[in-house]
Amino acid sequence: MAGGKETPRQKMISMMYLVLTALLALNVSVDILDAFAIVNDGLETSNASVEKKIVDYYGTFEQQYLKQPDKAGEYWNKALDIRTKTDEIINFIENEIKLPLVQVTEGITKEEILNPVDETKALIRNKDKADASNRRVFYELNLKNISAKDKYDAPTNFMINEGNASLLRNKLEEYRQYIISTMQSVGLIDYANKVGLRTDGEYYDANDNVLTWEQKNFYHVILAADVAILNKIIGEIQTTEFDAVTDLFKRIGASDYKFNSLEARVLPKTTYVMTGQDYEADIFIAASDTTRKFDVKYARGVSDFSKAKGNIQKLSSKDGVVKLKFTATTEGVQNYAGIVEMIDPETGNIEPYPFQSSFTVAPPSATVAPTQMMIFYQGLQNPISVSAPGISHDKIEVSISKGEITKGSQPGLYLVEVPSNERTTTVTATAMVDGNRVVLGSYDFRIKRVPSPEAKIAGISSGKITKEELQAAAAIIPDMGDFEFGDYQYSIVSYTLATISGGDYKTSGTIRGGAFNQEANDIIRTAKKGQKLFFENIQAKGPDGQPRTLNPINIEIK
Repeated sequence: MAGGKETPRQKMISMMYLVLTALLALNVSVDILDAFAIVNDGLETSNASVEKKIVDYYGTFEQQYLKQPDKAGEYWNKALDIRTKTDEIINFIENEIKLPLVQVTEGITKEEILNPVDETKALIRNKDKADASNRRVFYELNLKNISAKDKYDAPTNFMINEGNASLLRNKLEEYRQYIISTMQSVGLIDYANKVGLRTDGEYYDANDNVLTWEQKNFYHVILAADVAILNKIIGEIQTTEFDAVTDLFKRIGASDYKFNSLEARVLPKTTYVMTGQDYEADIFIAASDTTRKFDVKYARGVSDFSKAKGNIQKLSSKDGVVKLKFTATTEGVQNYAGIVEMIDPETGNIEPYPFQSSFTVAPPSATVAPTQMMIFYQGLQNPISVSAPGISHDKIEVSISKGEITKGSQPGLYLVEVPSNERTTTVTATAMVDGNRVVLGSYDFRIKRVPSPEAKIAGISSGKITKEELQAAAAIIPDMGDFEFGDYQYSIVSYTLATISGGDYKTSGTIRGGAFNQEANDIIRTAKKGQKLFFENIQAKGPDGQPRTLNPINIEIK
């Protein structure tokens, strides 16, 4: 609209423009409606697939209940209650929301929907489809045959003005709370965090106006989208039911001791041991009863206990566990094997369960590696990483003989600063091992000055260049090349420019900075083809403040 005061005609034109824009916005294309139909078909197919899984799972649950009713009875009864509640809410959505919504929007009766005169124009593909137990009705709508699928006024009136969206919301909240309380009653205290179907979120429109759940989902929403939303809600209900019933099934015998898959296990505290340390490991039977006693026989130096010859040791369990403790005296891989002897509760016979494991013994060591270079440079914070196999970063202490070392931003990363009057320094890593301070490693580093840059103009330090390229370059650039610290930069302090023209030697005198001044530009501008220019006495300074004399630049105008 125009700014300032408008005439009545301008106001009328502006209002007509807004109305036209609104009408265009409401014009839903056929492609979009077809897309809703495709999405809805996918939701209905997915819901049918999930429903089959749910029915099959109830069958499995029932078989478990028939095998051990004492243990499964409580959970099976709660699963049946959940099934009934789920039947009620799904049938409510199908019979009291979805089908009436199509009726009022399409302007036909339920009888006309369920028994169409022309089957090719049927609105429902299955008429009366129910799951395998005939407990639930699922109406699969053929949206392409619904002529009013792009209408939103009748659906909005049915869902919002007549209060059916609020009724649906209340049903969902009641169902969700029922699931939560049921699962909490069997000990799953935090189950609310697992259940979806939330209707208490914060909802806003495009202008950040607050909306209710009902308005967000069903206000001014076309019929095709309403049907897809309802099928999505049904899918969430099925998922909630399946998860709840699955979790109830898992509670059967959750505290029981089961012998369906007995296997000996070895749980070492570490498989990497330094000389002087003890190797420790726990040997246990998976799913073992802590009140049940068993013996362990083992031998070191073998991977198969049946091949052990002599030196067989025997230990008895305590609280369902046998603890091994070996002193590491020899470097390298150390193998051991044995058997767990346990009485079978059914036969009373002693059953052997074999096991084997290994650990590595290594001398104390540490790795100290520079992350960007193999030397330390003066005036820089040189990063290094320090680590030791089997020892956490926070247990390692790092020191330097000459200079300062500080911890970096990441575990194991350190920053080293070295003095300018030294040639070498040593980095040492230590750690407390079994109460003793152990030197893990010590490494020597060379100390060097940061290398000088190479002076260049237009990327060259000698050779031929056109006058135009030289004028465009406009300055001398200090190039650090492939120096590891890419952010370490020099600046040009001064230089001189000289040339021979007509047999005379001309010089600019000292020019401050690296850019071409007026005098330098005049020399370049008047230079002839084949004339040589000499940039000499180039002085530069780095972040350390120390001056450097750089290479001269000798170029010829081509």
